[in-house]
Amino acid sequence: MILRALLGLLGGFIPNANALIATQVPRNKSGWALGTLSTGGVSGALLGPLAGGLLADQYGLRPVFFITASVLLVCFILTLFFIRERFQPVSKKEMLHIREVVASLRNPKLVLSLFVTTLIIQVATGSIAPILTLYVRELAGNVSNIAFISGMIASVPGVAALISAPKLGKLGDRIGPEKILIVALIVSVLLLIPMSFVQTPWQLGILRFILGAADGALLPAVQTLLVYNSTNQIAGRIFSYNQSFRDIGNVTGPLMGAAISANYGFRAVFCVTAGVVLFNALYSWNSLRRRRSTEVVG
Repeated sequence: MILRALLGLLGGFIPNANALIATQVPRNKSGWALGTLSTGGVSGALLGPLAGGLLADQYGLRPVFFITASVLLVCFILTLFFIRERFQPVSKKEMLHIREVVASLRNPKLVLSLFVTTLIIQVATGSIAPILTLYVRELAGNVSNIAFISGMIASVPGVAALISAPKLGKLGDRIGPEKILIVALIVSVLLLIPMSFVQTPWQLGILRFILGAADGALLPAVQTLLVYNSTNQIAGRIFSYNQSFRDIGNVTGPLMGAAISANYGFRAVFCVTAGVVLFNALYSWNSLRRRRSTEVVG
């Protein structure tokens, strides 16, 4: 447990990779770049458990940790020698305090609302995870390949996000990431509600595939808006704060899903999650609307 905690403390690669990409590409291509980058995380989430399971079956559990460490070492070497950054070191005296970071933001309230949006996105995503296999079993009945069916239904949103994220990120660069964010949230609500009424695993799988295509646009859209509303000097700090909110959502979502299913059943989880996402859509729309009003007045 101590080693897992230390691993979590050192888990800053993803937010810093996002910040690096965001600050090194032209701002009018941020959506495409961050959307493309997100496909790496999605691919890893899809392939990681599969590879880990196969390796554990072949070699046992302990060797998997050594293999994973070797892969991380390769990532370190590639990053050290092949990633080039236009970076100017900042002395300790020049490093901004959190109050100065907030003061330097173009719209601090909007940035805070984007942090909250990230948290709620992860809560909604994680709330379904604890009950998905059991829900599929309830829909499928007594079938021999329930593990395969559950695995397929669990993975299809990632496959859809892999396809949609770069395309929707590029579209966001053209029409605005705020429009992509709001539309994707509304589409998510419209897909989550019928999931509570499906009668077969394949109906659930089709809905989850479409949901994955919409979800693939959410975090890249939020990250692009963070880029638009912060300077390169503080981008790393902002993305790290956003990652903290994301991690809180990752913890809160499964707890919420498990509690709801234990008291009200599996189908209720989808309805409550739809309500949470609807709140997120309204909250995000209101925050973005107020930003536009402020810009017009300014």
